[in-house]
Amino acid sequence: MEKVISVYIVEDDKLARTTYKHLFSQVSDEINLLGCFETAEECLAQLERKPADIVLMDIGLPHMNGIEATKLIKKQFPNTKVLMLTSHERSEEICASITIGANAYAIKDIPFPSLITAIKSATSGVVWIDPRIADIIVDLLPKPESTDLDNLYVKNKPKKKPDIKLSDQDIEILKLIHNAKTNRQIGETLHISPHTAKSHVSKILRKLSVTARLEAAIKAKEYNLF
Repeated sequence: MEKVISVYIVEDDKLARTTYKHLFSQVSDEINLLGCFETAEECLAQLERKPADIVLMDIGLPHMNGIEATKLIKKQFPNTKVLMLTSHERSEEICASITIGANAYAIKDIPFPSLITAIKSATSGVVWIDPRIADIIVDLLPKPESTDLDNLYVKNKPKKKPDIKLSDQDIEILKLIHNAKTNRQIGETLHISPHTAKSHVSKILRKLSVTARLEAAIKAKEYNLF
C-alpha cells in the first residue's frame, strides 16, 4: 500500500481553497490535505509545528510571494517538496521557481488527475513540469555551439564585454533581480516606489537588449557586470 501524501496548500483565493478541499476529500486514501492557507507566512508557521510532504504554492500572494516562500521552505524544511500551482506563465517566474528548488510547476486549470500525478512525481523526487509551459523552458536552454559530442558547449569561451552603460543604481537593481526580488522588494530596498522600481527595471532590460528579468540576470553574470 502506497504512503498517503500529506499536503498543504497556499492560495489567497477563497473559492479556489474551497474547491481544492472538495477535490482532495475525494482522494483521501492517496492525499491527506492537512490545511489551506491564504498567506505563505501562515503556512511557514504551520510547517514549524507539523511538517508536510509537499506544499502546493501560488506565486501571487499577499505579503510574501510564492517564490520567496519556496526559497525559505527549501532552506528551512529540506524534506518538504514544493509544487508551484499558479496562473503565472512568465518565463522568469517559471525559471526562478525551478532555480530556487521548486519540485514541480503546474498551471491552475490543470486537470485534477494530472495534478495528482504531479504531486506523486514531485514527492518521489522527480521534477514535474506542466507540458503547456515546457516550450518556455526549452527556449531558455543554452544553444549548443557544436555538433561535436566532446564540444557541444564551449566552456570558458572568452566573451567580449558589451558596451553597456549602467549606473551604480542599475547594477544594484541587477543584483536584486538576480536574487529573484520583485519590484516591490526592489523598491523597499532602494527606498523607491514599486512603480519607479518597475520603470528602472524596464530601462535596464532595454539597455541589455533583453525582454525578461531572468535573461537580464544571466547576461549580467555572463559579462561580469557585477
